[in-house]
Amino acid sequence: MYLLLPDERRREIGHKQFETYFKFGFVRNPWDRVVSLYERTEALQLRDKMTFDEFVDWIQYSSATCVHSSPHRYQLDWFVDPNGNVLADFIGKFERLDEDWAFVAKKLGVSENLPHQRANPRARHYTEYYTPRTRDIIANKFKVDIDRFGYEFAG
Repeated sequence: MYLLLPDERRREIGHKQFETYFKFGFVRNPWDRVVSLYERTEALQLRDKMTFDEFVDWIQYSSATCVHSSPHRYQLDWFVDPNGNVLADFIGKFERLDEDWAFVAKKLGVSENLPHQRANPRARHYTEYYTPRTRDIIANKFKVDIDRFGYEFAG
């Protein structure tokens, strides 16, 4: 007979319960994500303080330990445990949001459409923001996400 201590038992029950949940999330093309972060109008608004090239340089030399760490983290970080094991059952893509949300909604047994809180204020495609230098900086900075989720710099 194996006797679990109360703390261990709680962890085991928690782990078993966690495994019963459908865990999902969404990722976005890193180049598009950086433009979105630059253009955002709430919280960390930087487009009025620096050019896009300066923003990319800031992203390049900043780290996940910054006060505003979210822009510098891999999206994959949100889906893995400390050992790098993917915990999510499904990772959808922003670029096919309607299709991927339909899959999630069906899995969850809900019929609601995903609400869109705000329209995209950009007048130009994300590729128009980049020079070859800044495109390569983001490719190197977010190589983990680009490789894992199969992203390309494309129109």
